[in-house]
Amino acid sequence: MNAAELMQRAGEAGVEMAIGQNGCLQLRADRQPSDDLLAELVAHKVEIITALKAANDPVPSRAWLARVARLLDTRPAVLLEGSHLEPHDLTELAGTDATLVADTIRASPAWINGSQRVEQPAEIHAAEEPARQYTVHTAATASQVWREADATYTNHLMGCRACHAATSRYCAAGFDLRQRYNNTPMEVSE
Repeated sequence: MNAAELMQRAGEAGVEMAIGQNGCLQLRADRQPSDDLLAELVAHKVEIITALKAANDPVPSRAWLARVARLLDTRPAVLLEGSHLEPHDLTELAGTDATLVADTIRASPAWINGSQRVEQPAEIHAAEEPARQYTVHTAATASQVWREADATYTNHLMGCRACHAATSRYCAAGFDLRQRYNNTPMEVSE
């Protein structure tokens, strides 16, 4: 028995079905339904939830996706496989103006760069030099020694009334901590 037939049978037995806020199937009835009917409802609850969602969806997701793909002169699979749209977008954005979504995708760097890659011959890609890679040093990637020097210096500045970093005015201890901080390398030496 498919979900539609089962839902019709449950309706005839006085069972009302709805999807709760948590996405679970909720059943209400004036009288206790038969054990067989309840067992079938439990066994097919995933299909019933899917059918209820489809019935409540004003614009079917796949039709909306096909409209967006047609506006972009592509196939729906290209939009999903290229991560231009995610599966959850089909439920969240279905029913919105497909033209606005297509315009947004068309303006995205992923769409623009993806289009250029397809049009360029393979030889051009093979001849390109790899981009230079740079390491950005931040406190999160700094060595433990540098973090300790930074913390000691900063803690001293916060508590010392004689030190003023903005004008480079330090007490003797602050001056030593500043020198230690300046002379400690941020990256770990290998």
